[in-house]
Amino acid sequence: MNEKPALLTPEELAARILELDKVLALVANQAATAPAKAQLLALKPTTVETSKTWAQLSVELNLTAAFKDLIAETGTVPLSGIEDLEPFLEEVHFPESWLAPRELLFIAGTFAALGNLRDYRNRVAEESETLYRPLAPTFSEIESFTPLLKLIESCINNEEDIRDNASLELKDIRRRIGSSRRQIHTNLNAVLSSPEFEPYIQENLITIRNQRYVLPLRTNFRGAIDGIIHDHSRSKQTFFVEPLNSVSLNNGLALLLQEEKQEEIAILKMIADRLREATASINSTLIKVFALDKLQAKARFAQQINACAPILLESWEENGFSLKKARHPLLAASAKPSEVIAIDIEFPATRYGLIISGANTGGKTVSLKTSGLIALMARCGLLLPVAKESRVPLFGKVLATIGDEQNLAASLSTFSGHLLAVKAILEIADSRSLVLLDELGVGTDPKEGAALAQAVLMELKRRQITFMVTTHYNDVKSYAYETEGVCSVAVAFDPKTFSPLYHLQYGVPGLSNALMIAHNLGFTEELIEQARSLLDESEVRTTNLATQLERRLANSANHETELLKLKQQARIEKERASRLTLELETEKEKVKESAREEIGKLVKKARQKFKIRLDELETSKVMLDGVRQQIVENALTEELPEIKVGKLRGSFNEAYAEVSKLIPARQSELAKIDFAKIREGDRLMVAGQTKTATVITIEKTGKRFTVLLDGNLRVKLDRNKINRHLPQTRKEQAVNSGNATVKIRNVIGLNEANQERFAQNQHSGTKSRPTFSGATLVLNLVGKRVEEAINLLIPFIDQAVVGGQERIELIHGHGTGRLRQGLHEALKELPYVSSFSHPDNTAGRAAITIVELIKR
Repeated sequence: MNEKPALLTPEELAARILELDKVLALVANQAATAPAKAQLLALKPTTVETSKTWAQLSVELNLTAAFKDLIAETGTVPLSGIEDLEPFLEEVHFPESWLAPRELLFIAGTFAALGNLRDYRNRVAEESETLYRPLAPTFSEIESFTPLLKLIESCINNEEDIRDNASLELKDIRRRIGSSRRQIHTNLNAVLSSPEFEPYIQENLITIRNQRYVLPLRTNFRGAIDGIIHDHSRSKQTFFVEPLNSVSLNNGLALLLQEEKQEEIAILKMIADRLREATASINSTLIKVFALDKLQAKARFAQQINACAPILLESWEENGFSLKKARHPLLAASAKPSEVIAIDIEFPATRYGLIISGANTGGKTVSLKTSGLIALMARCGLLLPVAKESRVPLFGKVLATIGDEQNLAASLSTFSGHLLAVKAILEIADSRSLVLLDELGVGTDPKEGAALAQAVLMELKRRQITFMVTTHYNDVKSYAYETEGVCSVAVAFDPKTFSPLYHLQYGVPGLSNALMIAHNLGFTEELIEQARSLLDESEVRTTNLATQLERRLANSANHETELLKLKQQARIEKERASRLTLELETEKEKVKESAREEIGKLVKKARQKFKIRLDELETSKVMLDGVRQQIVENALTEELPEIKVGKLRGSFNEAYAEVSKLIPARQSELAKIDFAKIREGDRLMVAGQTKTATVITIEKTGKRFTVLLDGNLRVKLDRNKINRHLPQTRKEQAVNSGNATVKIRNVIGLNEANQERFAQNQHSGTKSRPTFSGATLVLNLVGKRVEEAINLLIPFIDQAVVGGQERIELIHGHGTGRLRQGLHEALKELPYVSSFSHPDNTAGRAAITIVELIKR
């Protein structure tokens, strides 16, 4: 006796009517693994009970959207070849169990595919870090089991045979097997090649029967060749005989083959033990992989239908909801994007129901199915074919009756089946339900059907249930106008071609256009006029008014389209103007850059010429000093003037600064400055200056700053003159705070006497420039590299000049002379250096350089 099929609940029936199973089948087709396909096909809409469900679905939608972006950028995740290994792992659950080589190669294929997944993860994490970061937990804890893969591959070859080198014992056994087989063949070949036995040989070959090597002999062999008969041919004309002199050799081979089998089983058990130890990790990894495959299948289906993650609503009573540019997922998956017309489903906070009317084939039923499917897909964690700004509610129940519901087995008519379906919906629907009713009240007397339909709608509204209903009844259309919270919606029709446009027009009833459709199908004019004359006068008036309203809406839509085109054209022109402006600014910057390069070349050329002239002067000075020394030695009392090369160098630097002002400054975006964070000692970039300025004092208002510009020039600046703030580093703060004596010693290495003088100046409380009189400042650079020494020399000279010093001493030692030469080269380039030399006939001589500074 056949069992009766289980009855579907109203929710399950609605999911079948809306064809959710077809959507899930399309999603499952995108999966690469069998378990993921099965899980997707069995997917059910999540039961919405708490806010936790809403949060979980929101996270799932956002995760799927992120995965969609990732695979669009980096390609799909390689999951092909990954299989469910649970049945094989169950086989090796107990000790002493093992798997066949074919099964182990199957497992190795999955491990190899996991290695491909690992390589993809590592590549994407490095190349697309921003896209990968939110998905990192999805890829975490997925192992590749490379050691197990290498173990299996090292023991079993692609022909499903255990390799000779799987173990030393097996290798030795197989070597002995080969030797034994060669002995047997030698022995049997001697029989075959003997002229004595030729009359008894049926065929000149060695074959195997019952795992023993035998010879095919004729029936007359008896008495000529002693041996054991293992088999014979069907005609009994050939006997397969093992000669007696080969029996012991075959016995030895049989024992070796048994040893080989035992060793192979031992190897397979060893691999099984390793698999058994890793069973938990393998199962955990595969669960993660199958979840990853499900996520990717959802993302790939979303790519196919151009779906997204809209705003998911836990509650919509206060602000309502809307599905913008909603498309039927099955149509979006099968048709070209240009062929699928999107609709807008609008439910403001004060609206409970939509009553959709219009001609057949106009898209009424598709609108119902689109809304219902989108609501179910949201509860399945699928991205939705709507605009991203859509606000999609999370309905607790989706209930629908669409199409012919007659039940022949129960002897129910179409109308009875329809009523029973509506009754079942009314029994379980609540304020968090979406009810979809197609052609409510159809299949009976129009007046009674319309009255029953209105009564059902009143009940739904009273219980604040969201509903969408299609109808051809004028009384039901009128109900929408007369009832607050219910809106009449028409499926649009082209008034010129009378063809459906497949989008919705809110606020107007749709015309059924039965007479027009009959006319288009070839009915005679007389019959059409006869039918028109039978319409009630009120029906005609209602139809005419609806027609006029529909045409006005069509004209309004045309005007909106034209306005949209004008807006788009204006936007294009604006973008074009912006692009031209940008190109002009780019060209302008190129001209400035070219000018900067030309002036820079001129300055460089002038500097080179000046350096040549400066070298000539240095040479002349040396020669002049030599002549002067000779004159002094000849007791001439008049002293010749000293050539001050430093002054010439300073003059050049001033000229260079003037020329540099001619170079156009590079335009850069001004950094945002927090003026409250500026402190004394900080550096500032000042408008019109190429070098930084140091903050000396700050007014109490914080709006004006006294700074020291390059060249020891003090000025007061407003905020608008400051382009950038360069706070002190921790090292600089340490240098500029604490004990002044320690600061001087750490930074410039002054001798103790000069440290005390400088520290007294720092603590004097005056804002005037520190002065040094008496002892000469000394900088000890012994043991420093040239670069380090120069970095210490420049601020040392700056502080000496600011302190009013006219002479400093540099201690660099003898060494190789590289430090002294580097310092001398640097001194030639410094603007405040007048001259430098070694002490005459003093201790140390060339180990010290005395530097004369320009008086300020």
